[in-house]
Amino acid sequence: MRELADAAGRLAATLAERGPLAGIAPDTVAAFLKFGDLVELDAGEALIREGEPATPEIYLLVEGALAVQSKGAQLARLERPGDVVGEAAVVLGSKRTADVLAEAAARVVAVPGTALAKGDHLDVAAGVRSALLRDDWVQY
Repeated sequence: MRELADAAGRLAATLAERGPLAGIAPDTVAAFLKFGDLVELDAGEALIREGEPATPEIYLLVEGALAVQSKGAQLARLERPGDVVGEAAVVLGSKRTADVLAEAAARVVAVPGTALAKGDHLDVAAGVRSALLRDDWVQY
């Protein structure tokens, strides 16, 4: 996707400043993003459905807002560029653990989980795994 390739440097600089990729060199983040595809979502469109087999992608929010829900209960609202979704199923090899819906038009980068295993992306992989440990929005 040319649009993503053109914007990878700018997006990488933003993502390297916040969220799970904060502190990683923008060049490293940009190289990782080049493995991905830009996905555009309409309001109400599902990105992930709870219980479905995991697809091999993780998703990084570029713009818009995503609602994370489980069994009808709202768990989170993700609205910061760089917020990660879909990492639990990819990292743990499990089914999808929540619904993720676009609250309004949104754009995400879908990156294959296999890109996390590449030697020059180990910092990115650690950042994505750290998203599994977040406690800023999940209430148990």
